[in-house]
Amino acid sequence: MKKTIACKPAPEIGIEIDGGEEVLLRFDIQCLVNIQELPGGYNGFLKKNIAETAASLVYCAGKTNNADFTEEKARKMVACMTIADVTEIVNTFTESLGSAVASEEEVKKMVAQFLAK
Repeated sequence: MKKTIACKPAPEIGIEIDGGEEVLLRFDIQCLVNIQELPGGYNGFLKKNIAETAASLVYCAGKTNNADFTEEKARKMVACMTIADVTEIVNTFTESLGSAVASEEEVKKMVAQFLAK
């Protein structure tokens, strides 16, 4: 019996920074691989404080389309964002995961961090 999977395109968010430069964040499997390659892997990523979690997420999603994108640039970008912008990025990431990696409890903890700050 053949099973068919209808693939959806990976969600993307474009972030415009000063000077008109745009960084494309792509929440695909490569983004997840980039997260797993961070020190501490996925579990370490979840244990970071809110600013570092957001910066790591922006870095990993931005690196998928731009090999020259740096963690330092991601930190600077996140430092200038509103809480609503960061929440949108985190929500897009968690929605892209579905149930593959993040349990509902992990997603709730991540979102609760944003709401508590």
